[in-house]
Amino acid sequence: MVNYVKVKRDIHVGQNPGERYVARLVRNTDVSLDTLAESIANSTTITYADVIATLKALEIEISKAILNGSAVKLNYLGSFIPQMNAKSQLDIDTCDASSITRYSCRFYPSTKFKHNLKQAKFGEKNMEIKGLVE
Repeated sequence: MVNYVKVKRDIHVGQNPGERYVARLVRNTDVSLDTLAESIANSTTITYADVIATLKALEIEISKAILNGSAVKLNYLGSFIPQMNAKSQLDIDTCDASSITRYSCRFYPSTKFKHNLKQAKFGEKNMEIKGLVE
C-alpha cells in the first residue's frame, strides 16, 4: 500500500488561488540491494551470494550499456534510455562534443508496469508534521 498525508498549501497562481490541500506521498524506507537479495534468496532456490553477484553484475552491465549510448530494455520493468542535451551551433564545424551540455538516463516503465502502477492502493498515514492538516 502507498501511504500519503494531507498537506496544506498556499497557491498563488492559477484561476483559483488560495489555501488548498494536496495528498503527498509518504515514502517508506528505501529497499537496499542487500534486502532485495535476501528476499530473492528466500523465495527461490538461488543462494544469497549468487543473487548478490547477479544483481551487482546487472547494475554494472546496465551502467556500461547506458554509458555506451545503448538503451536497456527490461521486459517487465521498462527501459532505461540515454538522453543528451546540447547547445545549438551556427555552423557544422562548431557542432562537436563540447556543445553537449548534459548526458543522462531516463526510465520509461513498461506497459505492464504502468498498468500495475494504476492499480496501486492508497492509504492515509497519520503523521504529525508541520504544515499537515490537523
